[in-house]
Amino acid sequence: MYADSALSLVVPLCVIALVFITRRVVLSLWIGILLAGIMLKDSVFDILKYIFNVVFGVFYSAGEVQSNALYVFGFLILLGILTQLMQCSGGMNAFVHWARERVKSARGSEFVAFIAGIIIFIDDYFNALTVGQIARPLNDANHSTRERLAYIIDSTSAPICILMPISSWGAYILGIMGGLIEGTSSFSVLAQSIWGNYYAWFALFGVFLTILWQINLPVMRHNQGVGVESFDEIKPHSGGNIWLLILPIAALIFFVGFFIFYSGYQETQSLELLVMLANAQTGFSLFWGGVCALTLSVLLAWNRIEWNEYPLIIKDGFLSMLPANLILIFAWAIGPVIKNDLQTGIYLANWSKDFLASGVLSAEIVTPIILFVSASFIAFCTGTSWGTFAIMLPIGASIASINGVDAMLSISAVLAGAVYGDHTSPISDTTILSATGAGCSVQSHFITQLPYATSVAFVALISFGIAGLFESLVFGYLIGFLLMFGIFYGFKRYFSEPLDFEK
Repeated sequence: MYADSALSLVVPLCVIALVFITRRVVLSLWIGILLAGIMLKDSVFDILKYIFNVVFGVFYSAGEVQSNALYVFGFLILLGILTQLMQCSGGMNAFVHWARERVKSARGSEFVAFIAGIIIFIDDYFNALTVGQIARPLNDANHSTRERLAYIIDSTSAPICILMPISSWGAYILGIMGGLIEGTSSFSVLAQSIWGNYYAWFALFGVFLTILWQINLPVMRHNQGVGVESFDEIKPHSGGNIWLLILPIAALIFFVGFFIFYSGYQETQSLELLVMLANAQTGFSLFWGGVCALTLSVLLAWNRIEWNEYPLIIKDGFLSMLPANLILIFAWAIGPVIKNDLQTGIYLANWSKDFLASGVLSAEIVTPIILFVSASFIAFCTGTSWGTFAIMLPIGASIASINGVDAMLSISAVLAGAVYGDHTSPISDTTILSATGAGCSVQSHFITQLPYATSVAFVALISFGIAGLFESLVFGYLIGFLLMFGIFYGFKRYFSEPLDFEK
């Protein structure tokens, strides 16, 4: 209905504006769904029925229970309980004391999160939530804010997943790249696109410089600890053991990884790595990996926690994850509304195709730039990079072919733009889960991350133009890294004062 109308942009832009104005994500998402109902339906009854179907559709749709969503919600609750259990058993305190003897600065603890984010590259959900559990106690102890940790998590999880072919992202992209470039295999296209993905590489470099130089832009300084809640009823036991934290987290990594490959094998009966990853059931893997890790944690803490403490641990674990679950429900509810009902992505994709077909400017320069901007805006408005891949990759390949420009660079521009738009969108699940992993509010993470990520996106945009103009990826990297160093060095000179924790 709205595929050919700019009205398809009304709902996503309204939601994003309301997040800025009210800083209440659930309210903003709810108003967005209501506005879509008003645009699509004629009567009050039909509007209310539409809203109910949209929200209920997160759990039950097309005659089927949406098991993946239920598994993810269950995993978040399990993770909250596991966190409270590790705190109550004294494992977190023991880890902080152990780590502070070795890592004694905010810079050091943030580098731990950065390195962990690069190592855990199999899946972005898994990355965001696991790195948060590893790094949050240490970052808190060394006075690094939750918002900085959320930025580090978000700007490593998606970029590293898209740069690694052996990941859930790589497997998914392979599935939609078949036949994009005639005579070239999907894996070859993906492997070559990695080297042209300026945004992903620069995002990692930007995180590195931000940590190294302790850059705190004004928005980061003025939004520290917003919405961070503490559940202080549970008192940790004295004399905890570091293994009460290390073993549950190691078990979580092992079991989730095991179930990812197991579920992929069950779907395909194939032992090929990429085939298993392409068909892995992430929600299933997270949930049952969480069950196994929580079971092990209970057994390890058996002699340290009284039975009457478990109800409080469960209650606080559930409450700690309730805001994230509520936001995720509404984010997943509004996703199909924007993508399928309003067809925002199709409108933006058609706009970019028409603009490029007009031949107003040099195709070599404009094509990768427009594809990057279009993919960024689609992902930002819809909150999904994977949906953007499905819409824009075929368009990018066909536009490159029609205009006679570098197809690999065009595909890289689509992938890069989709990652930037997704991980800066306030309605993206990766934004929500990165904030959840770090333990800060979604709105403060969204607001504080945006200028860092957008600075990187600006540099990537320039690099795509340079690479298209000179037909050289290397020259694009040379200019890009010089710009990155210059911009972030300027940030260092003016915005590297330590955060004030006394306010």
